[in-house]
Amino acid sequence: MSPRTAFVADSTLGLSPQQALERDIHTVPQQVVVGKGYRDYLEMSPEALALAQKAGQKVSTSQVNPSDLEALYEKLLHSYERIVSVHVSGKLSGTVQTAERIARQFGDKIRVLDSKSLNGGLQFVLDEARARLAGGVAWEQLEAAIVPLRQQVRGYVLPATLDYLRRGGRISGLQHFFGSLLKLLPILEIKDGGVTPVERVRGWNSGLRAMTERFHQQFPAGARVYLAHAHDLVALKELEAHMKKEAVVLEGIRQAGAAVMAHTGPGTVAVFAAPLK
Repeated sequence: MSPRTAFVADSTLGLSPQQALERDIHTVPQQVVVGKGYRDYLEMSPEALALAQKAGQKVSTSQVNPSDLEALYEKLLHSYERIVSVHVSGKLSGTVQTAERIARQFGDKIRVLDSKSLNGGLQFVLDEARARLAGGVAWEQLEAAIVPLRQQVRGYVLPATLDYLRRGGRISGLQHFFGSLLKLLPILEIKDGGVTPVERVRGWNSGLRAMTERFHQQFPAGARVYLAHAHDLVALKELEAHMKKEAVVLEGIRQAGAAVMAHTGPGTVAVFAAPLK
């Protein structure tokens, strides 16, 4: 009989703690800073953050509190024999490194995996780890077993405005000025753990078309996808209309948590994709 295994993810997964538990996933919150630190979802909702951002408040983020993660591991190991802990890309956050450091306190009972993604991409990697263990892969071979799938996961992100990227220091004031003047928006690709601007488009509708084309180039035969939005159901519906023209299996829809929305702002949409099974 296989050892009882708990699955942990951080809140960039894009699900509330209750939604995650319905998928047998235990979550640990990232930190959102609006004047002071708040735990993602638990103390700061996406709705509250959107209001703060629209009001012009300064917003930043920090990785999970190590004590939160350590307490969760200790609690779970009272009921489970081992833990798989999957987190936002190590190129975007120090969460993976923190989890690895804490996991060492528990010997070989915890496997920490870098999803090299977030949100729906993180979910694909976690599901692959679960499936591999169910299929009998050795505990010490788990990370190697998920690499082929992880390398094929992609994310495509379209912010609704450059304002929040500028506030977060990700573009300069001059770039923001000319981008806003020309109504230019970046399409961001999440690949191998990094986020790269791969195209600039003029206007929202052009952005949706270009993002869909990027998806099609990478997955011409179709893919499994999660669609995500940052507190904007209208933008989500527009993205969904474009993606319905592709050969996709829609695995679910996610709202970006506050810790993710802090960087790109309300109105952002994203597609996370993995190969068809």
